[in-house]
Amino acid sequence: MDLFSSQYEFLDEIGLSLANPGFFVNGQWKGYSEEITSLSSVNNEVLGKVQGGSMTDYEEGVKACCIAAKLWMATPVTTRCKIVKEIGEALGAKLKPLSELVAHEVGKPLTKAIAEFKGSSNHVAYEEWRPYGVIAVITPFYLQCSALERGPVESPLVTIAITKLIAGVLEKNNLTGSIFTSFAGGSELNKAIVKDTRIPLVSFKGNSQAGKVVKHIVVERFGKCLLESDRNNAITVLSDADIQLAVEAIVRDTVGTDDQGLSTCHRLFLHESIYGDVLDLLRQRYGSITIGNPLETGTEHGLLFSHATKKQFLKLIDAIKSQGGKILTGGSDTKYARNFVQPTIVEISTSANIVKGGWVFPVILVFKYQSWEEAIETNNNVCKGSSNFIYTSQAEVISTWLRTIASHVKSIPK
Repeated sequence: MDLFSSQYEFLDEIGLSLANPGFFVNGQWKGYSEEITSLSSVNNEVLGKVQGGSMTDYEEGVKACCIAAKLWMATPVTTRCKIVKEIGEALGAKLKPLSELVAHEVGKPLTKAIAEFKGSSNHVAYEEWRPYGVIAVITPFYLQCSALERGPVESPLVTIAITKLIAGVLEKNNLTGSIFTSFAGGSELNKAIVKDTRIPLVSFKGNSQAGKVVKHIVVERFGKCLLESDRNNAITVLSDADIQLAVEAIVRDTVGTDDQGLSTCHRLFLHESIYGDVLDLLRQRYGSITIGNPLETGTEHGLLFSHATKKQFLKLIDAIKSQGGKILTGGSDTKYARNFVQPTIVEISTSANIVKGGWVFPVILVFKYQSWEEAIETNNNVCKGSSNFIYTSQAEVISTWLRTIASHVKSIPK
């Protein structure tokens, strides 16, 4: 592969090469151990290789980060805000190459990757961070100063590219690079981070099973933990909603996030009076969703994160069928190779065990409800979920909804 051909010149724009050290420790890049290979989801070609570091490097990084945290706390708040704002601007300046990298590494459509980075850069620009000490973040994307980050093994180049941008801002402002420490590695690093008593706060993004383990270890040492685990978000459509607008919103909230967003929804509650009409329109819309190359204009749904994730998708479909679920549309892979699957609509009983689960696939479960009370009770009958959406033209209903569900409410007028 010619790294600097027109197809891959975006890698050079964000400081990446075929071989990249994966540890940013005490302001220096290190890497000499086993390599992690990053493959393009678009064509399965090698985008680059990342060399990991050692646990000795980890120890050096944490020590330096602890010292840097005190310096960061002592930095005037106006300066800290300026630095954080400049990080957002640095992201914005490299918006297109960063988005192309995300499209290649994780299969997210380019337009959605661009929107995500735009949101991140604006969020960073206007958020007022309060220094807490060393914060360890086990997550693909995070923009926080005075932090220690362990990036994902599956998409290490995104972590390295963002780290380089942050390091550049710190250097420009004559601040030590150890304010932001970054590791590309696997489970050994995770175990070290969650057990490290020098790290008062650990933020973890992953499945619920792993999240429980992380929280148990961190709390046992009297640390604090932020978890972003499996989500089981819901949408409720009332009988008075404009169903044309509601259907487009449902597609956006289920497929439109490419199932890589915190607000992606997996449960849909429809009032019995509009159930058939909404489902008919929704099935038509799902049938017209453009699945394909995430780099091409017009692609609405790209690829799943990995081949292993595709296998998990098919396993989920089998589990749904075994619990009485009826596949209304989708439910299989596509005519394309690699990790493409069909966005799926399922009709299933609310009593099925699978309803209480969470996943990272474009699968939505549809339920019919008769009364408002039934919708609320069924909606709340899960142990996890970060957001809920309601579609109605009645403003007074929203206040009731807010009192009963911690929700992300949207009102669609007729």
